[in-house]
Amino acid sequence: MLLNSVGGALENFSRDPVAFMVPTLLYPILMVITLGAFMAVVLIAFLVLTLIGISGDIMMYALGAVGAVLLIMYSVLAAGYKGAMVSEYNNATEGRGVGLSHYLNYAMGNCGALFFISMVKMIIIMFVTMPFLLLYYFLLSGLWEGWTYIFGAMWLVLLFSVEFMFSFSFTAYVVRRVSPITALIIAFNFIKERNVKALITYAFYAMVAATTLIPIINFITYPVFYPIAYTSLILFFKGG
Repeated sequence: MLLNSVGGALENFSRDPVAFMVPTLLYPILMVITLGAFMAVVLIAFLVLTLIGISGDIMMYALGAVGAVLLIMYSVLAAGYKGAMVSEYNNATEGRGVGLSHYLNYAMGNCGALFFISMVKMIIIMFVTMPFLLLYYFLLSGLWEGWTYIFGAMWLVLLFSVEFMFSFSFTAYVVRRVSPITALIIAFNFIKERNVKALITYAFYAMVAATTLIPIINFITYPVFYPIAYTSLILFFKGG
């Protein structure tokens, strides 16, 4: 099934690579633009507070409140941008039009629902990994250097497991056009039914995604291999 999904993704990408590369590049570009805009808002807030004579602790609290609100907004938009990228991949596989306007419309219209899915995943990650990290920090850190590597490896396994459980949630939301809760249920049931095949397909995607963190190499892996790997997830889900 992995070979079929990857082969189908490669075939779709070869047919129209621009349709896959454009949304892939839009995601980080819009993330950077949004971050810059929000940093400008914080700077403007600082200048306004300075001009009206507010300083000290009150300014820190005010800027902290502004920063907290902007952080939430940034997280919401980030989820929307990621979901829009998945939607564009899905559209490209079905021969439908893709582009900036459709990307932004989907991101703005669905960012709230996609943020809900992201928050559920983040809560589960914290619930699973935080006790593990606290155990290491308070009981084992400093005792033996090897514990750092052992717990680091175990933490990565836990993180991978949670990410795998949520790997098809965005895809289910985009493809099935359902509520975020229903998308989560569909994704979990899909993984339960496909188990090993789903794990192998996701592991391939995770390895490709990891290569996008390597400097210089990621100039090729991100715009080319990443959309192919993510599209393989979509095709695997649709074929299941």
